[in-house]
Amino acid sequence: MIWKRLFSISLLSTVLIAIAAPATIPAEGLYYIAAVTGDVQVKRRLWFGYDRAHQGDRLKLTDQIWVKNPQSSATVSCSDLSNWQVPVGKALKVSEGCSNSGILFRPGDNLAPGRGIENEDFPYLISPRNTALRPNQPLTLRWHGVKEASHYDVTIKDLATPVWEKRVSEPIVDYPDSSQLRRDWGYFIVVTASTDVSSLENPNQEPAPTITLLTDELEQELKKKLAQIETQNLDADAKAQKKAHLYHSTCQDLNYLNTCLNQDAIDLLETRIKAGTENPAIYQLQAEMYQRIGLKRQAQQRYRTALALATKANNLPLQAEIQEQLGEIAHNLEEFAEAVEWLEAAEGIYQKLFNLEDPEAQGKLEELRNDIEDSQGRI
Repeated sequence: MIWKRLFSISLLSTVLIAIAAPATIPAEGLYYIAAVTGDVQVKRRLWFGYDRAHQGDRLKLTDQIWVKNPQSSATVSCSDLSNWQVPVGKALKVSEGCSNSGILFRPGDNLAPGRGIENEDFPYLISPRNTALRPNQPLTLRWHGVKEASHYDVTIKDLATPVWEKRVSEPIVDYPDSSQLRRDWGYFIVVTASTDVSSLENPNQEPAPTITLLTDELEQELKKKLAQIETQNLDADAKAQKKAHLYHSTCQDLNYLNTCLNQDAIDLLETRIKAGTENPAIYQLQAEMYQRIGLKRQAQQRYRTALALATKANNLPLQAEIQEQLGEIAHNLEEFAEAVEWLEAAEGIYQKLFNLEDPEAQGKLEELRNDIEDSQGRI
């Protein structure tokens, strides 16, 4: 089950303690198409044949990419931040141009497997939540405004000890000096409305959202890597993708996804969305970040836009991937009929793309069918 494999975690003071189990980072690195022009084809291991390549398509080391003529080109971003200019004329595995080691990894598991926390009756935290922050960066807290609330009491806590408190009339407040927060240290954020409801009391929230600050050492490493990306010959979308992947792969503790720079990834991708990009990979990645930190409704909205753009681009593999992600969210939100629709749509595309004689492909379809039947049984 997709939704049974997810974990819920929390951060407590200097020791990072899992509520259930740590969301262990996948060993598999992240590889994707950073640039593509002309006739370029991709064949994933489970597929029956080749399909057109699109900018942002994620690849595995066993996948093949084929630049079919000298008028075409493709650049693959490797997990170690390098770029591989794919040679022309023959199909090559990604492993022939990228190593199997690096610093970027796929977005991975989510922090909140249960129902979405976006309960209109509670002042749930919107940002920053379940994320690391860079040292000395401005810190603005935002949360959901509650009807009839005249004010909110905001508290940042180190365990049960308040380190900062403020009363405000709007669902937003600037923290005056983030440099006062300790590095590599976990803090909880609690918002209480004048209507006597608290973000901690939200029945759909598990557990309280956290923030932590990167150490100065990690910050210096991050700056070097960002500078490296900036020098690469990539367009604005490709650079934003690469930096966002770097952010969500930069973690104070790699076993705990709420210590990664999730909010920085979301904010950076938002700049491309506001600039008017129609790249579905940008929307999909931001949706994955929202899903990771527990904001499922925001994730759902971005996935739907990503799906519309992937459909417009006739990117069938990406359509199926996003439909599967939408099915997972709908199931977690207990919208089971919608989950069935999304998962069956993904199943239909996979049946067209997959080599149905491959045991691994058969296993993927069987797993998907089990998820469909699980949702059907809950309608």
